[in-house]
Amino acid sequence: MALTQRFSPPVCIDNLDMEERVHMGSVGTQNRMFHGTWGYIHVPSKELLDSLDPEGLTLEAYHQSLKPTASMVIDPVLFLPSSSANDYAAVFKSQITRTLIKYVATPASRIGLCPLDPPTVEQVDHHAPEIHMLRLMDESDNSAEGIGQVMEALQRQSGLEPEEFFGRLQLMEGDLGTAQIFHAMRSLRSPSEHAEHNLNNVTFALGAAHTLWNISQTILLKHLGNTSAMDDLGVWRYLDALGIRPEKVVQKKDFTKMIQAMELVHEATLAHCLREVMGIQESPIEEVLPVIPASTFNDLVNQCYARFCSPEAWKLASARACPKLSNLLIRMHDFSTVVEANRAMKAGDVGRLIRIWTMWSIMTQSLPGLTHYSAYLPRLVLMITKILPPSLAKLMRHSLLVSPSGRPNHFVAKDFLLENHNYWLKFFFNRTGNGSQI
Repeated sequence: MALTQRFSPPVCIDNLDMEERVHMGSVGTQNRMFHGTWGYIHVPSKELLDSLDPEGLTLEAYHQSLKPTASMVIDPVLFLPSSSANDYAAVFKSQITRTLIKYVATPASRIGLCPLDPPTVEQVDHHAPEIHMLRLMDESDNSAEGIGQVMEALQRQSGLEPEEFFGRLQLMEGDLGTAQIFHAMRSLRSPSEHAEHNLNNVTFALGAAHTLWNISQTILLKHLGNTSAMDDLGVWRYLDALGIRPEKVVQKKDFTKMIQAMELVHEATLAHCLREVMGIQESPIEEVLPVIPASTFNDLVNQCYARFCSPEAWKLASARACPKLSNLLIRMHDFSTVVEANRAMKAGDVGRLIRIWTMWSIMTQSLPGLTHYSAYLPRLVLMITKILPPSLAKLMRHSLLVSPSGRPNHFVAKDFLLENHNYWLKFFFNRTGNGSQI
């Protein structure tokens, strides 16, 4: 399991609840539920390791980087974009360009056209990752006792002695609940002189997929509105007009469908803004899109951004007596962060993703239902951008996303990949015996 004598490869874990349902129960053959934990080891590529300083990946370097945090003052300026950061205007303009091409007009030439994607910030290598699945663990990670047993099970599977396993820096990745329970258990065990007891060699990172799903759902619920009030102009009206049942979108069963619905609502709003800019909002939508020169195309993108998406537009809208336009622009900005985070993850651009996480670190302070994310997400952002040694921070950033097929623009979060493996494990477990099903 060890990459070096001082550093171990990252591990991604998640809870696994699997039921074997028997059609005709009898003594000894009844429904059974397995509550446990599963995961995999992700070995970083040789190219990535060669670009890192081995001295920055040690447990000593990790502990030294954390010492200044005891007196660190968390200033909101830390989460504001720096002068060298790419302007978020490029994100909005790329989304406007995509919408304009899909629903409003076709450019006569693609030469000199506004880009469909924002500039790349920090690209992850797209080669297929080297992963090794762990054995199923009968310990659940949903309690302090359980997460302690999970760590012991990982040590046993590694084949290392406890002193050796817990004496190396170990990167872990999981959902928010797992990270919360782990930190709570570690605080109860501190102080302790035994490495296998205090677990000070482990650092947890939030899974990118779970972060996207939970924050996106909160943003959607904030703007959804009251479906039983006919005078309510929330997002549920857009969903209903698009043929999507609002009550189906907010259920925690298909987060992919929820993200797709939010993207459709966002594109429908941008399409209306573009038609408003073009002065054709009252004209019927034609099946064949009109062809316009590339210069006119770019002018429409810039005008739409300046009128509806720029900071100046927000200031003018907030000064109006009627709050409708201001609420619309706020919702467009919130939804744009979800769309950008989803597209950045698919593109494997961890720099763009962290830019959105930085914005969400501020937004989660006021969004209802994100009390724990409002603490853990800013902590993670500061860890991988300001606090940790550069090599360790880069390793953590480039370990958030993987391309299972080894193709560009086919990236997924590591916890999403584990959820996919969980599905197939449940499928084969329940489809290979007589009288059992999911």
